Amino acid sequence: MWETGWKHQLFKVIYGCQTITCIKMMTDTNLFACFVSYPSILADASEQTKDEAIRKGELFRSYIWGEIGLDCFVKRIVYSDYGQDLRRILFQFYVLPCDYERMHILTTEKYRKREKAIGLPIIIEHDFFRHSDIQRKRFLASSVISKVEGLKEMIERNKLDTNLKQLILDLNEELGHYM
Repeated sequence: MWETGWKHQLFKVIYGCQTITCIKMMTDTNLFACFVSYPSILADASEQTKDEAIRKGELFRSYIWGEIGLDCFVKRIVYSDYGQDLRRILFQFYVLPCDYERMHILTTEKYRKREKAIGLPIIIEHDFFRHSDIQRKRFLASSVISKVEGLKEMIERNKLDTNLKQLILDLNEELGHYM
């Protein structure tokens, strides 16, 4: 589906009743990027349910891309500081996915050698929204660290020259500022 790879940035522009998908070339050296999937809503859901899902989606986005969102801290980490075989780690946040989506979300995506990239899915459940602001940030930070720590086997299997130990130390430091 994403033939363009992660060298491009995908964004949508809503024009009237149409949603236009745009792709913009990325020239950054950030190791990390974030993707957020909004909550799934059934076609026959009530307006209240739809509004609640939209509200939760917007709230979650603020934790990722807000003024002091997660993205502001992880984008300080430059891929070249850790080797040349891993240039992009995409955190894929799935907010309240439906059962069908859950079945197709992998624990960790396969390493894309051509793009030197990997996707790390993180599912956001209803519980996330029941916690305080600091608890939400702690959850996000621990989820991100846990997913990156889980890359050890993939890095060894693919014989990547990635300094995972230093990456985790630096990521912990940046996420300490986030919380």
